[in-house]
Amino acid sequence: MYISLIIPVYNRPQETEELLASLALQTRSDFEVVLVEDGSSPELSSEAVADAYRNRLRIRYVWQPNGGPAAARNTGAAHASGDFFIIMDSDCIVPPDYFARVYAALAGGDIRFFGGPDSAGDDFSPLQKAVSYSMTSLFTTGGIRGNRRTVSKYSPRSFNLGIDRSLFEQVGGFSDMRIGEDIDFSLRVMATGVQAVFLPEAVVCHKRRTSLKLFFKQVFVFGTARVNLNIRHPRSRKAVYLLPALFTLGSAALTVAAIVWNPLLIVAFLAVVLLWRYGGVTTAGGAFLILFVVLYGPWWYSVPFCALMLLWLVDAARRNRSLYIGWLAVWTSFIQLYGYGLGFLYGTWQRRIRRREEAYTYRVTKFFSQKTR
Repeated sequence: MYISLIIPVYNRPQETEELLASLALQTRSDFEVVLVEDGSSPELSSEAVADAYRNRLRIRYVWQPNGGPAAARNTGAAHASGDFFIIMDSDCIVPPDYFARVYAALAGGDIRFFGGPDSAGDDFSPLQKAVSYSMTSLFTTGGIRGNRRTVSKYSPRSFNLGIDRSLFEQVGGFSDMRIGEDIDFSLRVMATGVQAVFLPEAVVCHKRRTSLKLFFKQVFVFGTARVNLNIRHPRSRKAVYLLPALFTLGSAALTVAAIVWNPLLIVAFLAVVLLWRYGGVTTAGGAFLILFVVLYGPWWYSVPFCALMLLWLVDAARRNRSLYIGWLAVWTSFIQLYGYGLGFLYGTWQRRIRRREEAYTYRVTKFFSQKTR
């Protein structure tokens, strides 16, 4: 067996260099890297990075006009020589024994399709660790990302996904979805009767967004994509996917009621909106909002939110052994829920109510996806 690692990249030479550096330290070297440049701008091309590692790794560098990550992965598969593919995002860092663990797992069982978890590396910034918590915690996403022991049937994601070449070709590779294409791919693979295997030992360190605004844009896109996935794959619908939208609507209803109870509260919310628009969301602004709500808001409004924030704070601080990361995780968790919820509501409005085609939803997400790939 020979593994081809397929990596689409778009305007991320620094992240590509970090990923290739980690691959050069692998304890096993019997794999190739297929790096697909998806129409990156010349000044942000990863070609020079790939050239710098040719004496340490087997690298195929392929350039294509911008077509999105799904098309880039298909291009990579067409240029790969391995009989087993691993697909990974360019913002990952791979532990030195990753391929040794994967080869051992593949040799020990009949595995044709697998996924592995992601985690935050020790050298990640506090914000990246907070975002990682929000994307994987049971108390935010229900733990459905990269974990088979959860409320949702496990579907491998494109940041760490392995598949037999013949199975990849059988399903026709990735579809034309620009967002949510990895879940669509997993669902189509499992529809053939092949079960996805979760390999907890095949972990990668996955960098998340480096600002709160980019993180909001990313999860908004994810929420919109979930509506499109539900339409393409009706059997994949789960109640857990509705929770962020319900949380968003419930929060909005409570906020309106609180403002009616005390109109002065609108000052605090306008201040946060202005911070977002002109100065960027800061944790200091969040602290101001909490203090204002506690002092001037009704108890039935402040108590539920404060209880939820305390839960996130304690859990994230315990997991990361840092009170500061716990504090940041409070705000990344709110952004995760509201961003995904708003994206889901937008997608529902366009697809279910206005009966728009899937491509129409990309009009608002096109800008987001270019910023978050």
